[in-house]
Amino acid sequence: MEDKNVEITPENTSTTEDTPLKIEKKKRTVVNVLSLKKELDTFKEESKQRDTKIFSALETLLNKDEVNPEPVTEEPAETESEVIVLTKQQRDIFEYYFDPKDGFKANYDINLNVFTIEVPEKFSNVTDAHKALYKQDLRSKKVDPNNILGSMKAWCILVKQNLKYERRIQLKD
Repeated sequence: MEDKNVEITPENTSTTEDTPLKIEKKKRTVVNVLSLKKELDTFKEESKQRDTKIFSALETLLNKDEVNPEPVTEEPAETESEVIVLTKQQRDIFEYYFDPKDGFKANYDINLNVFTIEVPEKFSNVTDAHKALYKQDLRSKKVDPNNILGSMKAWCILVKQNLKYERRIQLKD
């Protein structure tokens, strides 16, 4: 039967039977769990106090900013309309497939690279739930940045086919 705390070294062992074996016992380290728990609790408390000081300092800085807000400069309305207006080539592609007299509108957002066709209610084929939720029928597509005009043309063709719209047919209002 071996003891787990006993270490046998080659110096202590002998091959002859007449000399006794020397066995050294290691000391066990005793850990008091309650003292560890107490140390952990004090560490948590110190950390919590430090965090509270940091957060209170940040809150005071934020409150000072709210008292003296910097004026926000608004971009002129022309910038937004420039982003949405179609170029002549884009307008030609759109008007080849859709007649603006029927109420179709289109825009192209340069920043998002999104082409949107606004379908008038009389041509819209969306569900009643969609109409109730969104109040309008917008058909948007992110266009290929390497082929913007080709992507717009393909999107106009798809929307036209989905609506079963014929530009040549004049509708009475």
